[in-house]
Amino acid sequence: MDSGTVRGLAFNCHRLLSPAQECKDKMTAAITGLPGYWVDLGGEEFKNHCTDWIRKMETFKQAISSLETDMLRYADTLQAEEKAAADRAKAAATKMTGKIK
Repeated sequence: MDSGTVRGLAFNCHRLLSPAQECKDKMTAAITGLPGYWVDLGGEEFKNHCTDWIRKMETFKQAISSLETDMLRYADTLQAEEKAAADRAKAAATKMTGKIK
């Protein structure tokens, strides 16, 4: 796996953050100011389910952010290794070219 692939995967992780935040925001809006009338008709259970989803989305966002950060660090490590390998290959090629002359 190369650094570009890992960066692409990290980008895909990042793209999950916005929908997770939107879900969290919608759930928060759904339970904000829930009138007593709806609470008596099962709204309290709905509110509890929404609150549970809000917590789950926050946990999901934190996990994705951490994964994205770790992947970007790994991509940096791979990129440094790729550059070092390219430099070694270039030095070897230069050395071989010098011997042929």
